[in-house]
Amino acid sequence: MSVKYETIKAGDVLWDVHKYRMGNTTMRAWGSWEVKVEKLTPYGAICSWNGNASEQWSKRRLAKLRRSPRKDEG
Repeated sequence: MSVKYETIKAGDVLWDVHKYRMGNTTMRAWGSWEVKVEKLTPYGAICSWNGNASEQWSKRRLAKLRRSPRKDEG
């Protein structure tokens, strides 16, 4: 379930969950990537995605994140 922008605080650890392609094939898999919220700004937040350098994220992009990683079914 997505988070509301109003509930996000600096220091939160959120998760980006989406499908990705598995190499050079048409198969897809679900993946979960950690997003660390470092600082809130008037336009969104400064975030670090999957351990990469920090960058500006928009409110719309932040609203697609989740509070917990995807739980594998199986």
